[in-house]
Order: sequence, then C-alpha cells, then structure tokens
Amino acid sequence: MTTHRIHVDGVALLARPGESVLDACIRSGVSIPFSCRGGVCQTCLLRCVEGEIPPQAQRGLPEDLRAKGYLLACQCHPAAALELTRPLGVDRTTPCVMHESVAAGPYLHLRFEVARALPCKPGQRLRVITGAEPQPELEITRHRAADFMLECLLRRDPGVELPEWLVSGELGFQFEVAGPLDTHSGDAEHAAEAGSPEPDPGLWRELEDGARVRAVLEDFYARVYQDPLLSPFFTGVTQSRSIDKQYSFLRQLMTGERVYFGDRPRNAHHWMVISDELFDYRQALMQERLEAHGLTDAQVARWTRLESHYRGDIVKAAAFPRRIGGVDQPLDGYAQQVLDSGTVCDHCGTAVDAGVEVTYHLRLGLVSCAACTGPRA
Repeated sequence: MTTHRIHVDGVALLARPGESVLDACIRSGVSIPFSCRGGVCQTCLLRCVEGEIPPQAQRGLPEDLRAKGYLLACQCHPAAALELTRPLGVDRTTPCVMHESVAAGPYLHLRFEVARALPCKPGQRLRVITGAEPQPELEITRHRAADFMLECLLRRDPGVELPEWLVSGELGFQFEVAGPLDTHSGDAEHAAEAGSPEPDPGLWRELEDGARVRAVLEDFYARVYQDPLLSPFFTGVTQSRSIDKQYSFLRQLMTGERVYFGDRPRNAHHWMVISDELFDYRQALMQERLEAHGLTDAQVARWTRLESHYRGDIVKAAAFPRRIGGVDQPLDGYAQQVLDSGTVCDHCGTAVDAGVEVTYHLRLGLVSCAACTGPRA
C-alpha cells in the first residue's frame, strides 16, 4: 500500500495507508472541524476540486452535495491524490428548531437550535431557506456551541413580507439555514475594510439616551483594566479616556450622528495581534456586563451586532500598517500631520482643531498636541 498526497486549502500532506483524510489532518496539525468521526454529524465536510472521490467518502450526503464534490473527511480513505478545500457556506444547509422570535426595534431577535455543530462566529450570516425569493438573511450575534443554540437578528425591511412562522417564532417549528455565508480569515491586512453598520437609534433611546451605555462601559472597562489578557492593550491609555472614546464610537454607531473623531477600528487596532479566541473572550465579557445591567437578550444582540461588524478589521495573525488615504504607513516612528477634522490629544486630552498640525506615533496612532510635543533640542 502506498501513501497519497492530499492538499487541504493548499496545505500539502501525506495520507498513510488505511488513514482517513481527517486522521491525516489531525496527525499533521491541519485544523478542520470534526465531531463524531463516524460519518453521521457531517461536521468534517470538505469539497474536492481535483481528484477521484472514494464512494464511501460521500455516504449519507444529499445528492446535490455529492454532485458538487463534497465528501466526509472522516470517511475518505484516498486511493489517489486529492485537492480539497473548505465548504462553501451557501452550499451547506443545517436543520434548525425554532425556540422564539421577538420584535426588537427594526429587527427580529431569533433564538433557535441547530442540528449539528456549526462552525460560525458572531457577525457572520445565515440564509433562511423559505422556498421564496428573496431569502431572508440572519446575522449571528451569539453562538452557544455547548447546547447548539444560536441567536440571530433579522432586519425587517419595509415592503418585504416574511413567512408567518419566522415572525411568530412558533416553538418547535423546523426549518433550514444555509451558511455561514462569509468567514473571518484573520487576514485583515488584505481584506476590504468594513464600512459603517446600519445604525439603530431605537436602541440608543431604549438605553436612556446613552445613560445606560456609559454605565455599562464604566463597569466593563473597570474589569478590562484588571484583566490579564486584555489590559496590556491599554498600556498608557487612561481608563476614563477609553470609556469616553468607546462611548462616542457607540453613540455614532447607534444613532448615525457624527460624534466620533478617532481612528476607524481597522487603524485603531492595526498593531494589535488579536486572535478569534481573544475577540470572543472580549465579547463574552461585554455580554456578561450587558446582562448584568439588565439589557434584554434582544438588546444585547443589537449591541453585539454593531461591535461584531468590525471583527474582520480587528482579528489578525500579525500587525499591519495604518492605512491613510489608501496608503500604508510605516509601523514605527513619528510623523507630522495636519488634521482634516478635530480630535483630542491622546496625552493631555486637550481639544485640537481641524487644520492644526500634530505629531502622531505611526504604530500606536497616538496624537500629540504642540504643547505635549514641546520644543525639541
């Protein structure tokens, strides 16, 4: 018996005699999702783009997936070279059971159970299979993998009629979703920068015109500044400064008012190496504080939607330069810049008007006013 070369998302490895693709991946340190390892859960689904698929590798798959070249890594014992890639979210459907649907401002807040382990992150989307066009798309706001529960938001656009079962949230109703439709690769340097999310002014009003937003942030950052994983990212930045900047940022996201004049999330986090796991850790802490301050599940979901929108700008495997006017800036050193819009000095908090020249650190993005820069010898 001979070994066979397989490629999984471009990573080359050898499958030993009698070894499945999944076992070869586990042995070689190539990470793919899996669960039962017996061909039942279909978590380890992969797509073959070149090579001959062994018949047993497609056992139990629906005809449409077999026709598109899908196989189960745990059941695939290669007989020749194979080139494999991850599933396309739009190709894969998952059975679901509805738990509830609650009106939340311009959204429906949905909670439902999925029939299999679904590799997904808040901020990604799922398409509801309704048999009619257009098919509604859900934005994931929470994924509780332990009990297979998902929470999602669905925007109710005027003039778009939704199925009654989706609006009423009939307990036990069975339906299917396709996806997730997009992924977060962690390669934020080459990904397109996220634009602004759809504002939710109703949420701002529900949170007492921002009073509860500030209370949450004061509680949240008190914990962040004591957290061994998160606090190192705030070295040299006062707690009150972090609260004020995030308050202005969230106010702009919720209301649509232009009240935040700091860096966009991509530039503000450009030097921070932040994994998916660390982003999830931060989000879990925030959701814990939101719940502690009495926000409903739907309000938590609407807040999370706004923050998760920028996940692709923040999660990355290595630092990359700030991008200004489409031009990458050096990672270290200082530069002079005339401000296009007003801001505040990151060192003393003094307001700095548009048209004034400031000094800023190229990696940290910290602005120094003339008084803080001072005369140089």
